[in-house]
Amino acid sequence: MKQHITAAILAFGLAAATAGHAQEAAVPAGYPADYAAVIEGSRSEGGLVIYSNMADNNWQPLLEGFRAAYPWIKVETLDLGSGTVHSRWEAEAGSGSRTADILISGANDRWAAYAGDGRMLDYQSPELAALPGFAHPAPGIYTLSADPLVITYNAALLPEGQRPTGFASLVAMAAEDRGTFDGKITTYDAARNSFGLAAWWSYLNAKGGNGWAELAKIGPMIRGEVSGGAMNEKIATGEYVVGLAVSGITIFPRLDQPGGELLGFAFPDDGTIMMLRGMGIPKGTANPNSAKLFIDYALSHAGQTLLGKGGLTPLRDDVDEAEVRYTYQGIEKTVGKDNIVVAGFDKGLIAEAAPFVEKWKAAMAGH
Repeated sequence: MKQHITAAILAFGLAAATAGHAQEAAVPAGYPADYAAVIEGSRSEGGLVIYSNMADNNWQPLLEGFRAAYPWIKVETLDLGSGTVHSRWEAEAGSGSRTADILISGANDRWAAYAGDGRMLDYQSPELAALPGFAHPAPGIYTLSADPLVITYNAALLPEGQRPTGFASLVAMAAEDRGTFDGKITTYDAARNSFGLAAWWSYLNAKGGNGWAELAKIGPMIRGEVSGGAMNEKIATGEYVVGLAVSGITIFPRLDQPGGELLGFAFPDDGTIMMLRGMGIPKGTANPNSAKLFIDYALSHAGQTLLGKGGLTPLRDDVDEAEVRYTYQGIEKTVGKDNIVVAGFDKGLIAEAAPFVEKWKAAMAGH
C-alpha cells in the first residue's frame, strides 16, 4: 500500500487549513457559500467521538487528512464490534454521558431499522452529486465504503492446488480432503455477529436453495468467529487453513505487516459479497458541525482515496485505483457484475433474522 499522501489529497486539507487554531478555512470548491458557517461553528465544539468497526490502521490515513484540513477538531475513534457500535450508543443516548457523534458499522440490520425512524440527522452532504445511488440509501444514512468479503488462507499450509477460488471450490475441496479442512474453516458466525448476519443473509438470499445445500455440506467443518482480525491471526498460526467471507479491510493491511507473507486471499469467483458500511450522525449530537465536516470529508474524493489507503474500498468512481489497493468498480470488473452480491440495508434483515439464524444453525450442523 502506498504510504505517501499525494498532492491532490493534500490540496483538500491545505485549501481548508494551515497550521494553528486561528487560521481561516476556505469553503471547499463546489460547496455552497454558507458552508463557511458550518466550518466556523465547529470551532466552538468539543471534537468528535466516532464509534466504528474499523481498526486504527484503517483510520490512520483518513484521520491524518482530516486533521490537516481541520486541525482544531480532535477526533477519537473506538474500534467496536458492529453490533456494539449501536447497542452502546443506544444505551448511552439520552443519558447525558459523552457518546458517539458519528456511527459507522457493518451492522446492516441496525441501519435498516434506522431508515426512516428519525434517529439519524437528515444531513444532505454537498458531496451527494458525486456519489453512486447506494451511497445515500435513506435519510440520515450514508455508505462510507463498499468492502469485499474474501476467502483468506494460509499460503504455507495450502499449496496452489488447494487454495479455493470461491465458495463452490471450497466445498468441493473440503469434501475430497476432510483431513485438511475439517475444523479448519472459519467464517463470521451469523448467529452471534451482526456483520456476519448481514453478509450471509444477503449471500444466501442471492444463492437460494443451492447455496444453503452447499453450506450444509461444510457446516460441521466450520468454526465460527465474530472478528475478522481474529480469523486472520488464527489462519496465520495454522489454527485454521481457510476463512470464508472474511472482511477485506482486516486482511489487506495485514498483508503488509510482519507475517503477512503467510496469508493469501481471493475474491470469490462465484459470489463476492460487497458489504455496504453504514455511516450516520445521531440526532442530538453535541458537535453537529464537526460531524458534518467529517462526513463530507470522508465522502470527498480526497477522503475516499485516503480510505482506500487504509484498506477500505472507495465507492466513488473518480478514485484512481492506482492510488489505492482496490475500488468497487475495479472489483466488479475482476469478478464480473453478475458475481457481485451487495449486502445493503434491507429491512428483510429485521423481519427474517430469527428464522434465518435457526436455519443457519441447522446448516452448521449439516442439516
